[in-house]
Amino acid sequence: MSDYVIVGAGSAGCTLAARLSEDPACKVTLIEAGGSEKTMNVRGPGLYFALWRTARDWAFTTEPQEHVDGRRMFWPRGKVIGGSGSLNASLYVRGHRSDSDGWRDAGTPGWGWDDVLPLFKRSQKQRRGASAAHGAAGPLDVDDQQGLAPASLAFAEALAAVCKVPAVTCFNGGDSTGAGHYQVTVRDRVRCSTALAFLEPARARPNLTVVTGALVTGLVLDGTRVTGVRYRAGKKDEIARAEREVILCGGAIGSPHILLLSGIGPAAQLRAADVKVAHDLPGVGQNLQDHLLTTVTYDTPGGSTLALTRISLMASLLRYAVAKGGPFARSPVEAGGFVHTRAGLRAPDLQFHFVPWPTDDPNTDEKHPPPYGRRLSILPSLIYPESRGEIRLRSNDPAAAPVIEPRYFSESADLELLVTGVKLSREIAAAEPLARHCGAEVRPGPAATTDDAIRASIRRHVNTIFHPVGTCAMGTGADAVVDPELRVRGL
Repeated sequence: MSDYVIVGAGSAGCTLAARLSEDPACKVTLIEAGGSEKTMNVRGPGLYFALWRTARDWAFTTEPQEHVDGRRMFWPRGKVIGGSGSLNASLYVRGHRSDSDGWRDAGTPGWGWDDVLPLFKRSQKQRRGASAAHGAAGPLDVDDQQGLAPASLAFAEALAAVCKVPAVTCFNGGDSTGAGHYQVTVRDRVRCSTALAFLEPARARPNLTVVTGALVTGLVLDGTRVTGVRYRAGKKDEIARAEREVILCGGAIGSPHILLLSGIGPAAQLRAADVKVAHDLPGVGQNLQDHLLTTVTYDTPGGSTLALTRISLMASLLRYAVAKGGPFARSPVEAGGFVHTRAGLRAPDLQFHFVPWPTDDPNTDEKHPPPYGRRLSILPSLIYPESRGEIRLRSNDPAAAPVIEPRYFSESADLELLVTGVKLSREIAAAEPLARHCGAEVRPGPAATTDDAIRASIRRHVNTIFHPVGTCAMGTGADAVVDPELRVRGL
């Protein structure tokens, strides 16, 4: 019997396991479906793409998307200690002040910007030192990227000029508006996920048990109280019981999936999947939102960006393996910014990512060879999508992936904002000092001169940034799944 049973050793689960086990009288069990993160592909900040469709990836796909050419879009998610924090691009980007304050004002006290900022600071080891917005004594390293490509430096300057935003050195002080270079969660050229920052120092504690290779199959309920977790390790079914709390940290896919398998969710959906209804909670799996980005790509002259060839790829892998050097020691996303596309917005509505090498062509729906060449990519992306989707059961088999239905572009405003993003990207590419680094436009291409042609390119090339949220919504309304203290409503 543990005091706490935590499901999922991802970004949240690793942090909670470490924090709760600081009390030697508190017994904590952490359950993870995947295995060790101590491999080069995980530890190399720029190698996350090598984890896609491997044993360390859940490798989900969406349902065919009606408004995105019927595509089934690929959703990599971490099935490994560290979770998706072990296979992301390592950027350190907080939300906007108005996001947190909006939650607070909507009836969730304790979640305003001034409430959460001390916790961000407590967790952070900002390599620039402490400040009003940053802490320098925490476990999570946040550092500047070194050796940026000349085109990345030029992009930030051109973005500021075209979009009339300030050049900034920090996106995380409460208002992200501006152009600059992203900081990353990297420690001495190694990915500093919460697995490294929080969990690894805690694993020697006798009161912390970490169970890996364990598929959670459901929750144990005693009336309206959850008392444990059922899981399958190998061919053996086990139960981990909790004296105080069970904490779901399965992310926007895993957490609602486990609730639904346990009979907690929309009653009609549960009955249709032959799951006994334990607690009718309509919001479970609903309200799914995701960030989308599209690609504007240019050929580049020598010296502006990194040349990606079979030889350079192998040389870069060897360089990182031997000395933790080269391009894989940093994130491929080097620069970016946040802009308002129209007056009167409370916060920026468009984010830019800049990558000084080719990106997948045409998208990541299927596995492709690496996109060789010397190119740069400007990636405009949604911040506040209006489209809403859902996660629902495909069957009552815990090993079957759930249905992922994001309903991309079901609200046309999302597509139109990306059209604006493509047009702005072209203006940025035509502005100095970036213009000298840009050759021929590869994508959408010079033939895409009308809005309809740009829309067609976006539907073909658009991708998720892998930021699904919303499926266990916090609040007080009828569709809320958890209350402001993150307790499942009614249990």
